[in-house]
Amino acid sequence: MKGRKRILKIILKVLIITIVGGYFTSSLIESTFATNANKSPDVLVTINSDGKISQQGNLFEGQLYPATEKDAEKGMGGISGVIRIRNNFKNIKVENMAIGITGMDIKSGYSKEVVFDSFLEFINLKIEKGLVLSFDKTLVNYKNLGNILYKKGNDKYEGFTLDEEDKFTIAKDSSIDLKYTLHMVPEAGNELEAVTAYMPIYINLMENITDDDDDDDDDDDDDDDDDDDDDDKDRDKDRNDKEEIIDEEVPAAALNKEDHFQYIQGYPDGLVRPEGLITREEVAAVFYRLLDSGYRASIWTQKEDFTDVEPNRWSIRHIGTLAKGNIIEGYPDGDFKPGNFISRAELATISSKFDKLTPSTSNKFSDIEGHWANNYINSAAIKGWVNGYPDGSFKPNQYITRAEFVTLVNNVLDRGVHKDNILPEITKFPDLLETMWYYEDMVEATNSHYHVRIEDKTELWTEIYYPQLDL
Repeated sequence: MKGRKRILKIILKVLIITIVGGYFTSSLIESTFATNANKSPDVLVTINSDGKISQQGNLFEGQLYPATEKDAEKGMGGISGVIRIRNNFKNIKVENMAIGITGMDIKSGYSKEVVFDSFLEFINLKIEKGLVLSFDKTLVNYKNLGNILYKKGNDKYEGFTLDEEDKFTIAKDSSIDLKYTLHMVPEAGNELEAVTAYMPIYINLMENITDDDDDDDDDDDDDDDDDDDDDDKDRDKDRNDKEEIIDEEVPAAALNKEDHFQYIQGYPDGLVRPEGLITREEVAAVFYRLLDSGYRASIWTQKEDFTDVEPNRWSIRHIGTLAKGNIIEGYPDGDFKPGNFISRAELATISSKFDKLTPSTSNKFSDIEGHWANNYINSAAIKGWVNGYPDGSFKPNQYITRAEFVTLVNNVLDRGVHKDNILPEITKFPDLLETMWYYEDMVEATNSHYHVRIEDKTELWTEIYYPQLDL
């Protein structure tokens, strides 16, 4: 009898261990991303130190099929993944969330309007927040996309406001993970078969900043502000430039300044030709690659109205997208002249579209008085993006070389490295020598790399990497 009781106790213990162990194992598997910041999320949203937001990844990465919610969460017919929000700015209170839908690819033969309406009605989204060991806080519980979509200026699609108890704060210099599941309801029709789209996640980060820093002491700040005002006056006096802003609409968070990937490549013969000229469509292609991925998706198109850009031209999406964003323009005759070399004035104008214009009380160069690009050139010069020649001229109508181009782009992106901090395994070109004035800027532009900032604000490279790029 005693032996039988002992056996029953052992069996009971094994069952308890199995059940408890299984629970914690599933919790640990589910919370892998929330507890390990080194793993790569499916979507990475970064609030940069200047408050601008960049995004990598796509919520809709895969194929959806009609399924139950339970099956969708297991990956059968659904799409699940992790959104990581990395906050380098200030304490942020998140009160509402939304998604966008662009670049929809339809293979079913149905019209875009029919597919889009069905997409909003029959696809649901669930978002959960991780706490300690699991994603156990539901923020959005299988709402159809029509209730979560955001479209600027459209009262019907304004995103989803979180319940009061679900709103949360992301501290400065911290990250938070959210689990998401996309689910296609069983009632969905054939019009959604094999449809794909780019789906960014939007969060009201910039509208709900809570400044909880300890340095907000009003008495202390008053003295500091007086000193800062004196410094500002001295700087303004030295350069004789008014720091007011022209109210001109520009792309918001347009450029990806965080990821230092390659944006210029060499030619099939192994040369990089730094002193060669660069065409208007090549410039459009570079800025297309450098756009923040979320912003690029919001203006992406392969349509344009230029009379000399054929639908099958290699640069059609680059030109069309930047034209839609009012970053590039054509000529009065309706042409874009994609194969023409670009002038220094034209490039200064394009680069100035990524920031507010800073007006000047005097011209920075001797040969730009009355030039159509005068304001853009002066603004770019004040920001340190462009330089002139020893004789004081800018030569606005002169074509720009590839070396001059990457120098300007690196200045806009705040990218720069000294040759002593460049890694030895960089891509090398026989026509790019260390003695050339543009060597560091060309290396910066032709190599994807991780880095840290050092005291002089330049980069110390830590690793060369090789991402898949749309070059």
